[in-house]
Amino acid sequence: MTALSIDIKWSRDNFHLNMKTDFSDGITGIFGHSGAGKSSLLQLIAGLEQLDSGQITIDNAILDNSNTNQFNPTHKRRIGYVFQEGRLFPHMTVRQNLLFATKYIKKDKQQFNLNEVANLLEIESLLTKLPNQLSGGEKQRVAIGRSLLSSPRLLLMDEPFSALDSSLRKQIIPYLIKINQKLKLPILVVSHDLPDLLNLSQQLLLVKDGKILAHGNYFELVEKDLLIDIMEKSGLNNMIPFKITHIETDYFKLSKQTKQGQIDLKKPKHLQYFEIGDEINVSLRPEDIAIALHRVEDVSIRNQLEGTILQIIKQGNQTYCLVDVGFKLLVTITEASRQSLKLKQGATIWCLFKSMALRVNI
Repeated sequence: MTALSIDIKWSRDNFHLNMKTDFSDGITGIFGHSGAGKSSLLQLIAGLEQLDSGQITIDNAILDNSNTNQFNPTHKRRIGYVFQEGRLFPHMTVRQNLLFATKYIKKDKQQFNLNEVANLLEIESLLTKLPNQLSGGEKQRVAIGRSLLSSPRLLLMDEPFSALDSSLRKQIIPYLIKINQKLKLPILVVSHDLPDLLNLSQQLLLVKDGKILAHGNYFELVEKDLLIDIMEKSGLNNMIPFKITHIETDYFKLSKQTKQGQIDLKKPKHLQYFEIGDEINVSLRPEDIAIALHRVEDVSIRNQLEGTILQIIKQGNQTYCLVDVGFKLLVTITEASRQSLKLKQGATIWCLFKSMALRVNI
């Protein structure tokens, strides 16, 4: 389902932005290096900048149209915007910061109330505190909550993880997944960190020099070997959606159905913001997967998945095999190994990896 459509041209100084695409109602990661035009794109969608020509629509409602001189101001767009540093009002309590978002929303138009958002983001205990009494992760959760209380139909996030260390990032990512899954709220997340984006979603928009290089599923982009070099510098990875099938007080269990059966994982941490049936992306590095021509007996590696090589991509000294095992896996091998195994597109092989190589990054 299309939630947002853009067809925009915009210039400032010597920088030119020219983009046309549609976004779904899921989470989309916007990836590119500094100066690519990521933040400018969000500002145009939010109405903080006005496009030179083109059109922006959300839920089939026109926000911008240069031909008809139509321009909806920011406060009428119903778009939540979370900045890198949160931008909370320092003199207001958390409660006051949150309620400020409802200032322009009529009560009968409000999608969420304070208690619902505080419970969703687990910030009930923070309501009486001032921003300077919060941790970085808590500030970001409050900033997200303030955006939700503006009753948005779209949530924009500009480098939300760059000011946070890895532990704080792991706190924020589950909340964003939950917001999208539970509230069906489309989210666009800008980052120059590919692994962070892949923890959220496999839907990516790659941008460079103000233009769209590609837009689609991560593995679809990997198949276009011209993009491997761009993404490789930020760390190629496999992100596999696992479903939560069991929850106890000290762990939850993840399962993935494959052609050969079921892969099970136990995560030694109870995440109360998830429920049975929710999906979590689990990472598996391409270099942690071995390829065999047949199933290997008498070995400690339990995960052995039969698959078909969809594509072989050579990039410098590395060779990548994209394999369909019921879901797609990217595997890194040496060119010498490829030749000795006589691997080619369409070949049937087995992918082997230890359970310990699977990482739940939240």
